[in-house]
Amino acid sequence: MGFMGDRSTLLETGRYLRSEPNEGTVAAVANEAAAAADTDTALTDAAFGDVLAETETVNETELEARHRVAADKGDPGAMSVLGALLLRRGDLDGAEPYLRGATAEGDRAAANNLGVLLHQRGYPEDAAGWWRVAAVAGSAPAAHALGRHYRERGDEPAAEYWLRQAAESGHALGAYALADLLEH
Repeated sequence: MGFMGDRSTLLETGRYLRSEPNEGTVAAVANEAAAAADTDTALTDAAFGDVLAETETVNETELEARHRVAADKGDPGAMSVLGALLLRRGDLDGAEPYLRGATAEGDRAAANNLGVLLHQRGYPEDAAGWWRVAAVAGSAPAAHALGRHYRERGDEPAAEYWLRQAAESGHALGAYALADLLEH
């Protein structure tokens, strides 16, 4: 449950409670939140958002550090997750080696994310190649991206094929793009 967070529990009451604080800064943030909950005072929406944002930043930093250690040891899953975190942050130079390393090990999510990275850098044909790798491996988001790529280039039969793959896999945007393509 590392992705869900292990320092806080959000309850339906709208209060923020501490479950088990860890070391350093995380403990300080969790203790502040626990003090607010211990006084049995519900946080306002703005205060709740501030506390949650601080905790998410700390959790993301810890998550990145944990995955960086594993990725540097050669764990393809950690390379994929770290590459995705760096890509989401906009660190394309930092993300690329991790995504390439994970794709070399056959990680389809990393192949999809590498396609996104290359598309953002302005290499749409290279991006399409990685999206194809991920889509053939069963990635619905990659099939959607590949279908859109082909549609932008005017290759409607290829676009229909890949958008249909995405839609049949339950990808809502793929279904919408397919319906739009078939309507026109």
